[in-house]
Amino acid sequence: MEFNTRLCNPSDESALSLIAQGTSLETYAGFADGEDLVMHANAESSVKVFSEIVRSEHMRAWIAETVIGRCPVGYAVAVADGHDKSFASFELKRLYVFHRFHTNGLGKRLMEDVLRFAKERNSGKIWLEVQDSNAHAIQFYKRFGFVQTGVGLFPAGKGSYRVLIMELTLAG
Repeated sequence: MEFNTRLCNPSDESALSLIAQGTSLETYAGFADGEDLVMHANAESSVKVFSEIVRSEHMRAWIAETVIGRCPVGYAVAVADGHDKSFASFELKRLYVFHRFHTNGLGKRLMEDVLRFAKERNSGKIWLEVQDSNAHAIQFYKRFGFVQTGVGLFPAGKGSYRVLIMELTLAG
């Protein structure tokens, strides 16, 4: 199966919302409370939220799609620190690919899109939060040079979940 990745535009909100909700449930079911997951997905992954993301000057989103049928199967979101349009440093807020497609290099392609964007913007740092029990994702980020710099709590629904804070310092 072949895939394309690309920067999102305002017509992608529905697809992004669907991918976000599906991958969130797929990734965290069994690790987080189901009610918390549903509440978080409804609040943070709605079409309205993604409409704001794709129209914002301080956020960027990428989508991964199958070549045949252009079916959305993954996405990434970057959010500039302090609403900085230059993206001098930013959070990789989300990078998810449906589990079925993990061995196809899609996560790597999305990360390469984000890194290319960071290079074009002369960004100095990318940071992210990853659930401490998500060993697969932690190893993925380490392969790109991210290192753990702290721990925190991620609020979702009525609960909070322990996350690792990881950073990648980029060459200037």
